[in-house]
Amino acid sequence: MKQDLHPDFISRYKPLFNDEEFTTFLEFCTKPLKKTIRINTAKITISDFKKLAVKNNWKLTEIPFLENSYNIEIADNNKLIWKSLENFCWLFYSQETSSMIPPIVLNPQEWNIILDMSAAPWSKSTQLANLINNKWLIIANDISWSRIKVLKSNINSQWSYSIAVSKLDWRDFWNYFYETFDKILLDAPCSAEWSMRKDKLNWSLDIIDKLSTLQMKMIVSALLALKVWWELVYSTCTMTPEEDELIVDFVLNNFWNSVEIIEWNIDWLKTTPWITSWKWEELNSEVSKSKKIWPHHNDTEWFFIAKFKKVDKIDTDFKKEYFPKKSQEKALKSKDWKILYSQIQKKFNIDKTVFQNMSIIKKENSLTIRSNESNSFSNYPNIHNMWIPFWEIVDNNFLLNFYSAQLFWKYANKNIVLLTKDNSYKFINWLDLKLENSEINSSELWQVIIKYEDTILWTSLLQKNWKIKNQVPRENIKM
Repeated sequence: MKQDLHPDFISRYKPLFNDEEFTTFLEFCTKPLKKTIRINTAKITISDFKKLAVKNNWKLTEIPFLENSYNIEIADNNKLIWKSLENFCWLFYSQETSSMIPPIVLNPQEWNIILDMSAAPWSKSTQLANLINNKWLIIANDISWSRIKVLKSNINSQWSYSIAVSKLDWRDFWNYFYETFDKILLDAPCSAEWSMRKDKLNWSLDIIDKLSTLQMKMIVSALLALKVWWELVYSTCTMTPEEDELIVDFVLNNFWNSVEIIEWNIDWLKTTPWITSWKWEELNSEVSKSKKIWPHHNDTEWFFIAKFKKVDKIDTDFKKEYFPKKSQEKALKSKDWKILYSQIQKKFNIDKTVFQNMSIIKKENSLTIRSNESNSFSNYPNIHNMWIPFWEIVDNNFLLNFYSAQLFWKYANKNIVLLTKDNSYKFINWLDLKLENSEINSSELWQVIIKYEDTILWTSLLQKNWKIKNQVPRENIKM
């Protein structure tokens, strides 16, 4: 896709390159991006996905500086990967290459309490969940209900049950979570210059000025929410110094006794420290430890990434004390758990040891499940999706929710229906199915797990006439 670049865009970046490199840079600015995917290792192993790729005639090229990530090419252009069964099952996630780098730089560990402060468009939150193998806890924050709704759906669909969602103003976030997090990713709202490689860019100097003011307030809030001796990664998908190096300069000059910048490096990835001055003003020399990723160096989007370590408390005149309210949620009683487990065994024959590291919470006419580690955050304001729907109670009967079925189906060895590829496509396109053969006794109605090969498609009701009633929600139809 070609587009005319804004004259101000050209004039402000041309002095930063020699003529030859600037020409190459401009070519890559409007060159279409490669198709890249991140394999969802919560659902499938790399080796198993590669076997599926061979079967589907997809060509995978490993991205050398990113684990579990590939450029993908399709031999038959009429068969779009986004309309595949594998996409419906969330076995992979479409994510631009540079977008995957900030979580890698953050380097989260399985025991960390992590904040993704500006989580939309949510890809990095689920990537963080993969990196920590869904252990411990990630808070994914956003200020928009519409984006949070999409985020919740993606969290459940990708089995990212270590993620809870919050809706708090970025600038005020620290008032509720002062010095709470071990690791913070602040992928800040920005002018998104990278998007010109796939869309027409709405670019202006006024937008840059407004965003840089917001970004300064956000990074201060993030630093206040960070524990002492722990780390924060600040990133943007833009090249503008006002949103990149000048934000780092602001942090280093205003919090010089509390915050240090850490130089980072990833093998095979070409990065550059960039400007040391802007508009005739010299920047803090430590700004050079931050890195820019340019489109013509790695054939990616551009990104800016800086990593900080908090080495002392940050003085602040005001801190709102927040005391969590007593929880209104109720853990499942022992006698109720026995009734539930008898249903689980009867329907799917899942061993109860599978649930030993999880909390089962009763919420009205449903049961939810969450990691034990998230319990301490359950009473905080504006925290949502701290659980995955587990079982619904209908007429004193238990129905397994699909999102939990995704977690536990590998432990089930009863009431499973294996579909052919043709029937699988019909099923995910909202068609009821009538099975020709089945090994399941058809004397009563019951819930079954629907599979295609080694992947769960959905849960459904098997009816007496061998008909599978389609219960896939309309919003999940991506075909």
